[in-house]
Amino acid sequence: MCGIAGAIGWGDAQAVARMTDALRHRGPDDRGVMFFPHERVGLGHRRLSIIDLSAGGHQPMSTEDESLWITFNGEIYNFMELRRELEDKGHSFRSSSDTEVILHLYQEYGSGFVTRLNGMFAFVIFDRTQHKLLFARDHLGIKPLYYYNGEGRLLFGSEIKAILESGGYTREVNWQAIRDYFTFACVPCPQTAFRDILQVPPAHTMTFDLRSRQLKLERYWSIGRAVAEEVSIGNARERLRPLLADSVRGQMIADVPLGVFLSGGLDSPILVGLAAEASSDPVKTFTIMFKGKNLEFYNESAVAREVADRFGTDHHEIEASISDPLDMLRMVNSFDQPFANTTAYLMYLISSHARPEVTVALCGTGGDELFAGYPRYRAMEMARLFRHVPQPAIKAARKVLGLLTDDYRKANLRRAREFLDGLNPDFTQQFANWTYYLDEHEKTNLLRGAAGDLYLKPGTRILDDLLQNEDVVDFGNRVLATDVQTFLLDNLLEYTDKMSMAVGLEVRVPYLDPRVVANALAIPFSEKLDRRRGKLVLREVFADLLPHSVQSAPKKGFIAPLGIWLKESLDSYFDQFMDVSRTNAHGIFDWNCIQELRHKHSSGACDYSTELFSIMMFDAWYRQYILGEDLVGDTSEVGLSA
Repeated sequence: MCGIAGAIGWGDAQAVARMTDALRHRGPDDRGVMFFPHERVGLGHRRLSIIDLSAGGHQPMSTEDESLWITFNGEIYNFMELRRELEDKGHSFRSSSDTEVILHLYQEYGSGFVTRLNGMFAFVIFDRTQHKLLFARDHLGIKPLYYYNGEGRLLFGSEIKAILESGGYTREVNWQAIRDYFTFACVPCPQTAFRDILQVPPAHTMTFDLRSRQLKLERYWSIGRAVAEEVSIGNARERLRPLLADSVRGQMIADVPLGVFLSGGLDSPILVGLAAEASSDPVKTFTIMFKGKNLEFYNESAVAREVADRFGTDHHEIEASISDPLDMLRMVNSFDQPFANTTAYLMYLISSHARPEVTVALCGTGGDELFAGYPRYRAMEMARLFRHVPQPAIKAARKVLGLLTDDYRKANLRRAREFLDGLNPDFTQQFANWTYYLDEHEKTNLLRGAAGDLYLKPGTRILDDLLQNEDVVDFGNRVLATDVQTFLLDNLLEYTDKMSMAVGLEVRVPYLDPRVVANALAIPFSEKLDRRRGKLVLREVFADLLPHSVQSAPKKGFIAPLGIWLKESLDSYFDQFMDVSRTNAHGIFDWNCIQELRHKHSSGACDYSTELFSIMMFDAWYRQYILGEDLVGDTSEVGLSA
């Protein structure tokens, strides 16, 4: 796992070095910069040594004749199999790294070789003979790759900060992305919060021709086609366990210590069990715990401890707490753009505490999306029953729920309110109501200036094509596939990468092996949930691995007690940094609307914690990145790198 950066048609070796060093937290073990003045191409690399710890893994790496160069971020789990195939074809290798295998695959097969990779990756290959560069991002978007193409230059990096540090880009806000951010609590791919800085989409290659200066994007894999192929084979349920076990074994390959992030849910205990079967040594496990009044709902440490005892792991518990709002707002330095899922803070805490023990960790990201773990999937089924309930009855029920006090501990009360509020004959709108945050009416009330312009497109447009895509025939699985390509990509994978790499930790996600993804989405949706709970197929296929407490535990999720934290400490941000004069001076928010949200939240009338936190995170980002204020300070010494 590493950080990559580079510049084409602009700058010099010093500029590429600045870009590369902006990513030092991603790769503390080594640094490499190559600049080719004739072609005006610069490649940079920061290395976190995982496989082949020797100097043979140094990057940028070239073939023996130096006609091909690569800067690579990620891991290729099937690289040994691919290496043996290449050796049979006459290729010889100077190192034992997966990076060199990628170069030889390109030599042998051209750009189409990407379909043969099983891993998480973002890389750039400079083909000096063909006068072009090949960019690629993995199937699900586990590893990020950002770029700016304008003014005769192409700048790229594993994080936006590399592009900002280049000196070749002038910062401007992408207001459509900001409006979408207040829908999703994150900026959806391929956009970013900066105008004209984009992401290479998952499962795409991008070719840049040095002579024509043309940029070409091509998709090399799609969930729909992969699922269709898997359905045609049949017996997806029977293949689930061997496929996931093989994914875990493959992702445990490392020349450094490895552990597993463990919660009290289903996904990570299954990983711990499979890892324990594959390892001769005790597996190291790490769990977030909450102590204190009103935090019982969020605390899964007891169940996690039982799992650890069952498999004899070397178990570590990390207590999560918050006192100063700036402790969480410093996350903006790692994301480079607004991001409002507070689970990111938990990922940072568990990563920073795990890093002294391990360099690689497995986590259960993706299990909810593939096996229908979220409450909204059950709500989707329940909504069919409510089609026959008269509207006056639904309105009366919602009115009764509105009279009850929401003290941030009553998750079922919040979910009941959200369910009734979200019901809509238009499925896309209903799905958005249950999944996302501010709707168009709320954004109109909150946002002013460029962010509030009515011509900007509604956030639900992003869902329309995916939910209408009939490549995945089973409609329930089509909804899951939509979440994989939106919520999982833009939110969960975003914070998993940024928060772990902030402390130089590589996090791997076995559920997102493309084979496992296609297999999971080929299992009929009806086998994944009933009206009480989801992930039925996981519970049944892995029943022998799971303690009874895991099987019977209610769904909680890896979430922070944001409502409580906001009430106890985070809300002070508004009084400290967003008084009426400063808010009006920026001209982005309606100050009265913010006060109304604060009042409703503090009184218990409604849980607006995520909406309020999204305002805070945007304000911190805008001050830091656009206005140049040192709001949260340089946090490079503690990992949340500026």
